[in-house]
Order: sequence, then structure tokens, then C-alpha cells
Amino acid sequence: MGDLKLITSEEEATFDFEDSETDDEHGIYHSRCDKRCAEFSRLWLLALTVAVILGPVLIVAVRAQSDKAVTTSKLWLERQYTQLPEKVKSNSIGDATLAFMIGYSRQQRLQASIMVDICFGLVFCGTLTSTYIATTDWAKAPKDFRQKGTISNMAQSVNEPQGRLWTTSLGLAAILLTASMYTFWIYRCWYPLVSFETNPLATSVLEQKVERRLRTAWTLVPNVGFVLAAMVPSLSESKGLQVVLTCVHNVTAPLSMLFCMIMETVQLGYGENAFLYFFSSESSNPVYGPLTTYQRLRVILLMEAWTAGIIFVGVQGYLAFRPNKRWWVALVSYYGEVIGIILAFSLPAAAALDIRKWTQMEAGSVMEETAIAIPFILRANINTTIAELMARKEEIGH
Repeated sequence: MGDLKLITSEEEATFDFEDSETDDEHGIYHSRCDKRCAEFSRLWLLALTVAVILGPVLIVAVRAQSDKAVTTSKLWLERQYTQLPEKVKSNSIGDATLAFMIGYSRQQRLQASIMVDICFGLVFCGTLTSTYIATTDWAKAPKDFRQKGTISNMAQSVNEPQGRLWTTSLGLAAILLTASMYTFWIYRCWYPLVSFETNPLATSVLEQKVERRLRTAWTLVPNVGFVLAAMVPSLSESKGLQVVLTCVHNVTAPLSMLFCMIMETVQLGYGENAFLYFFSSESSNPVYGPLTTYQRLRVILLMEAWTAGIIFVGVQGYLAFRPNKRWWVALVSYYGEVIGIILAFSLPAAAALDIRKWTQMEAGSVMEETAIAIPFILRANINTTIAELMARKEEIGH
């Protein structure tokens, strides 16, 4: 990378990068750090890849306890008041209905798992072309990239390969995530809201109203925002009403990411108690048992995502108030955003890997899980609970 072509205005200026450490005749500044970024760009990119992707895997592999998957049924049995009835009367219609419900839940988990894996692959691959240009081929970058330092700036034009790939990947991934309703199917129910009397199977089908509303918002709000961010560009030179496009993009993109990260934090911290028991092999809660390897992996990915986001926001604050001539500053901002996005979309993929190995009641077939679940449903007296609620409503009506 001896010579680099940098776009300075409407024309391209050929510039000898090796001998440049100050402003040239066009006002382009190349610091020594810029020079090192260009000389060792591929090595730097490889180091980041290892740190972000392989780092969490290695840390979890070293720390991970042996995954002794404990089903909810075994944990319910450990509680003194959960004594199952000795004789269970078979009801063909009820048993078949329960089997269909369990089978449907498994099918939805599988479908959502496949879709979140596809979405992660789409987002990751969609960033590659822009990342290659930002790191190694600066001549093709927008002329204001030093001052913006975002993937939105790099991929603003759908007429360029990086723009077409990024907008298509992000928009399609957001639509697939919305269609999958993944927040209901690949995550455990929040254990403080799981009651044996009302949800003995610890399934999302029987979640409480407040949890269902929050999970619905978790599915819709960030992904609708991502669709808008993908379809509405943030242009370098906004003229007239084009300013509206920039405003919509600059509002929806960060807020969508922030909401997504907050809900992932709530899921791991409140719903699974993963932070407090990260270094423990004891049961993290009375519903799901000890943490699995993939839960620990999600904790690390989440912490890395927050770190990348904080770095991105910090550098963006600097760029918003100070003129910047250094390419490496823009790269720090760019990589903070891209790494944060990739990690955010990797969290559902990691949860999908986890949920495939874990089942609420029994790891066998649908019929075997149904056979295990029936005594718990009878012990929970769900029918009695429903009858009491109906009687209460009748009293209020009278």
C-alpha cells in the first residue's frame, strides 16, 4: 500500500502516503498512526476478528462448567410442595391438545433458531465490503468519512456495492427477525414471573401479560427501526427535504440498537440471573438450574457489544464538535459501530444454540415430553385456577 488515492473534493488526488505526515496541498492530513493503519491493515483486522469472535469462545471454553442440562421438571420435583399425583387419568382430547402445543412450540423454536442464524450471517456478510474499503481501500470511501466514521456514511449510496449489500442485508435481516417473533421462542421465560400454578411448563405460551407485551415491543421496535435505517440513507450532502432522510436515519438507527441492547441485558440479568452466577456452577434460579456454556457466551458477547457501543458513541461525540483530519479516529468510530452491530445480532444466534439443547420438561420426543408434562399440569390445578378466575369475573359482572 505505497500509494493511496483519496477523494478530496469532486476529483481524486493521487498522494504519496509514505512521505506524508502533514497537510498536503489539498488539505488532507496523514498522521503517523494513519500510516501504520495502512501498512498493517490486514493484521489489525485479523487481530480484531480474533479478539471479538474467538476471544469469547476461548474464555467460555476455559471457564465453562460441564453442561449438565437440568430440565424444569426436575427442578419442580425438588420443591417440597410439588408432589405429583400417584395416578394420572388419561384424557385423549386433553393429552392430544397438550402434545400438539408442545410440538408447535418445538417447531416455532426451530424456525426462529434458523431465522436468527440467517440474520446473523446476513448482517455479518453485509459489513464486509464496507469494512474492506474503510480499512484497505480509502480511495473509494466518501469524502466526509473522516468526519462521520460510520457504516451508514460508507454505505449511503445503493449504487455502490457496499451500499447495496449493507442496506439489503440489514433490511432483510430485520424483516426476518420480525416474522420469526424470536423473542418468544429462543429465550427462556423470565424466571421471577414463572409460577408453578400458572405456568408449570415454563413455556412462552403461558407467559404473563407484562412479559408478553415487553417481548412484543422487543421484536417490533428495534427491527422496524432497522428497516427504516436500512431503507432511509444518511447522505453526505443533504439538500432541501433530504435533511428529513438524514434525521430519520440518525434517530432510528441508534435508538433501535439501544432498545435491543437494553432488552438483551434485561433478559440475561433479570430473566436468567446470568450476571450474578457467571462464575458459579450452582443453580442460578429455581426454574432453569445452572448456567450453560451458551448463557456465559451471551454474557461476554453482551459486554463486548456494550463496550463497542460506548466507544462508538464517545468518538461520535468528539467528531460532532471537533473537525477531524485523522483517518484512524474515523476507523475507531467505524469499528465500534460495526462490531457492536455484529455482536448485537450474534446474541440471538447464541441464544438459539442454547435453546436447541435445552427443553423445559423432557429432552426426548414430543410424546415423551407430553407424558412428563401431564402430571405437572394436573398438580398445578390449572383447571381450578381458570374456574376461579371465571367465577371472579362473574361476581364482578353481577
